[in-house]
Amino acid sequence: MKLRHNELEFLSAWAREEKMPDPYILPSHQLQATHKVPSVILIRIIKAWARAENRKDEDIFNLCHKVNPPWPWSENELRQRESEMQVEQAELGG
Repeated sequence: MKLRHNELEFLSAWAREEKMPDPYILPSHQLQATHKVPSVILIRIIKAWARAENRKDEDIFNLCHKVNPPWPWSENELRQRESEMQVEQAELGG
């Protein structure tokens, strides 16, 4: 899955926040809650990106350094990303 720079900025910030003691008070997690997106969706996008780029999931932590990036998706764009993940997963046989 090829991601746009703004998506990578957000996911990188979100992933770094995940390692913090109370991530849900932090900016990226607040945006996630505002948009009512389950964490599993963001994790799946990160995993799909890592697979497509032949990288480790953990590479997302240091990919971008913006602390408070904006939410990168409209509702339709996020649904499109989810569809892309399902197609890629089916192509990989699982």
